Amino acid sequence: MDPFDEMSESLQAHPSKAQILLEVEDEGNTLDEALEILEAHVGQPIEYEVIRKGDPSLVLFYLSTNDMRDAILKLMKAGFMRLKGMDARKAVRPMNLKRD
Repeated sequence: MDPFDEMSESLQAHPSKAQILLEVEDEGNTLDEALEILEAHVGQPIEYEVIRKGDPSLVLFYLSTNDMRDAILKLMKAGFMRLKGMDARKAVRPMNLKRD
């Protein structure tokens, strides 16, 4: 299994932010290009973490849940094809399923 597949399999939901795992390259689909696309879409600096350095590198971006879907579409339109989005973990209230 390649590094992108391994990381995408192990990705856990963040408690309050949506995430996009993205494979970026030194030439072509670069980190700078991805940041430019995301910042233009969101309108503010993007929080991110480089998970794996190299060529290609793996970067984890943190966005609001509302911005994630459109951000993924914009990245794909720009040629980024190795990506995975994950919505923020939703707080789930316990339900009483007891039947009377």
